[in-house]
Amino acid sequence: MKQLVHRFWNSPTIMTWGNMLTSSLKLLVLTPLILVKYDVNEIAFWYLLLTINSFIIVIDFGFYPTFSRVVSFAYNGLESLADVDGQHKHSGDGKPNWSLMGKVYGTINTTYFFLGFLIVAVIFSFTYPPVSKIILKTSQQDSLWTAYALYAFSVFFGFIAKKFDALIIGTGNIVIINRWDIINNALNTLSSIAIVYFGLNLWILALNQLFFSLLLIARDIYIERSICNKKFRQFRIFSFDKDVFLWCWGPAWRSGILILCSTGLNQASGLIYANVSDTKRLAAYLLSLKLVTTVAAFSQAPFYSKLPKFSALRVKNQVDELSVVTSSAMNKSLFVLVAGLVGIFFLGDWGLDIINSKSTLVDYRILMLMSFVLFLERHHAMHSQIFVTTNKIPFYKPAIITAVINVSLIWVLLPKIDYLAFPVAQGISNLVINNWWCVMLSLKSINKHFIEYFKGSAFWPALLLVLASLIRIIIN
Repeated sequence: MKQLVHRFWNSPTIMTWGNMLTSSLKLLVLTPLILVKYDVNEIAFWYLLLTINSFIIVIDFGFYPTFSRVVSFAYNGLESLADVDGQHKHSGDGKPNWSLMGKVYGTINTTYFFLGFLIVAVIFSFTYPPVSKIILKTSQQDSLWTAYALYAFSVFFGFIAKKFDALIIGTGNIVIINRWDIINNALNTLSSIAIVYFGLNLWILALNQLFFSLLLIARDIYIERSICNKKFRQFRIFSFDKDVFLWCWGPAWRSGILILCSTGLNQASGLIYANVSDTKRLAAYLLSLKLVTTVAAFSQAPFYSKLPKFSALRVKNQVDELSVVTSSAMNKSLFVLVAGLVGIFFLGDWGLDIINSKSTLVDYRILMLMSFVLFLERHHAMHSQIFVTTNKIPFYKPAIITAVINVSLIWVLLPKIDYLAFPVAQGISNLVINNWWCVMLSLKSINKHFIEYFKGSAFWPALLLVLASLIRIIIN
């Protein structure tokens, strides 16, 4: 028993799942309370704020995954960034290259310091119009404006925390950060539940979010200064190495374009729809979108918890092992994704009826369409992460093409088929290139054929989603 507990306590995947579970628990418990305690305008307002939180990924502009990767390279003994050529990663004795790490550390801090000033301006510029439209419909305008400002600043501090995460995860300490996240999420959930249960104003809920964002920063500083035998205390906090930055800038801006044209556009659909819909339909769409994206985030644990290991295997040129590990991780991730999505379109409406919710979900057929689109997107996104370990980011070109097609279809379809336009546009635009091209590049990088790899990585989860969808249609 003791050995089992020790194994769980030190498992990156299980600790990441624990992190995702406590984070998802907040949504599962808090959502019913919000849907009962607040009116439809306040519901739409709060879920619009949650959409704003997704801008962390977009505004980061690809630096977080790039910095995490270069930290992993340096930590696994890379002698020089010039040794990363996408085919072979020439490492020394496998021990951390602290000289290179010091340069990377200072450059990360300096870059995020300047990006931090940008995030507040971007948040308010892009979210003010849809948020103000909802606030002006309510009788508690001052309270909601305060909540908006507080939540925006909590997003800012959450963004700064990504800097620490890149370093901590890149040095192989994902287990430590996830343990702390489990505690932070649990406390945040309990306090949020208490606030909503007693019917307090939404600005207090936003203040609670800000408090835990600051607590997250304090935690990250402590972890950073404690790991690796306190080595990071010896480095200059702010420095700038031009070579490190330029090396990171290439894959970073490409990753940024990719994120902006995929995740960013998906999350922005809520802001777009807020400008053209009535509040009731907006609340239904935002609630459905939040549930689906939360399931997607939770399902990432088995795969994304191993990204540092993927980078390490690529650095050591152990491609066969990389193929085996990524296939297994992808299979587990997609199974979790399908289980969550099936649960939503089978039990979502039933659950809302039980709690007498003041909001609803979108039609189950739209939820099913969103599920298939998301499954294909998560599949090619994980393949993209496999190829990214070569430090080549060619996906920005098809991402731009996909985004243009997506936006064009939304512009044409939204007035005709309402929010169905979003999953239809996303699905068609991804099928044009992303769903197959990213997979092709990934498989070439690990010397595998599609059928061979697909059978072990995605076949059974895909079959489960198809069968569950057919059953849902039959029993309706």
